[in-house]
Amino acid sequence: MGNKFERNAALLGLGAFLLLSFAVVITVAVPLMQEDLYAASPSSPRYSGMYADGSQISPQVARGREIYIREGCWYCHTQQVRTLDHDAAFQAPAVTLDDGRVVGGRPTRPEDYGNDNPALLGSQRTGPDLKYVGHRLPSKEWHIAHLIDPRSTEPNSIMPSYAHLPPDELDALAEYLLVLRDWAVPIETLAKYPGPDILAATDDILPDEYRDVVNPYSIDDAAVLARAEELIEANGCLQCHGADMRGMTAEDGWGSPPYPTNWYEAGKVHSEQFIFWVISEGTLKEDGSGSGMPAWRVNGLSDEDRWALTTYIKWLGTQE
Repeated sequence: MGNKFERNAALLGLGAFLLLSFAVVITVAVPLMQEDLYAASPSSPRYSGMYADGSQISPQVARGREIYIREGCWYCHTQQVRTLDHDAAFQAPAVTLDDGRVVGGRPTRPEDYGNDNPALLGSQRTGPDLKYVGHRLPSKEWHIAHLIDPRSTEPNSIMPSYAHLPPDELDALAEYLLVLRDWAVPIETLAKYPGPDILAATDDILPDEYRDVVNPYSIDDAAVLARAEELIEANGCLQCHGADMRGMTAEDGWGSPPYPTNWYEAGKVHSEQFIFWVISEGTLKEDGSGSGMPAWRVNGLSDEDRWALTTYIKWLGTQE
């Protein structure tokens, strides 16, 4: 009886040892053998003092991150783009580089947080994900205006105002938000802003590839206009262009020019080719400042969708 008990105890001890050894191998040894999985990728800014491309990070950006943490921004905003279809809108734009590699256009991965200490994953998504907000809204002016009066840029926002922050802290926080982007996506691939006043611009600045494009739709096509209204609602266009689609100015609380365009006026003065170009390529200056409108060609809208929006704006131009 005693020998049987001792044998069972020995087997139980051996089993426990093997189970513990297996757990150690899986949770400790295997990750150590896959260090490259957790190494910082070009997508991750280095908050320890360097950008992902090796250049020095500015003290203003580092300070902005401290303010982001101090003010509890991570309570309501995540910095993790999941594999869910809903999160596709938060991805960085997919761009094909000259060597054929495709960068951007994906959920976040562990290596994206290699230099982010602590990783600001967030606790809930009351507001939109900000991991790649620097792509969607690469305008310091927009971010500062939004921080001071969130409803001035997004009428339905429930975010509290941060107007109590001194100007230097608002500037630092905006600088930090601008570096939240996929650093594998070259900044020069983002859209270029054609001028300080869209309504004053002419077809003379149209790129050659947009001069001869043809709109397949008619402004009399009710189905196309209905589709455009769906796209406008789904992509939050009215948050910047105003609920009445007449744009935003300083009188509406928009921080500084350039201001979101009045679609009625744009439909009157611009050709279909010009409108299609601006929708496709966005309205950003080469230095990344200016309007925060994204380049919808690389942000999820097909040619057909962008032509539907073009047709809708031209239709608005006939309504008054």
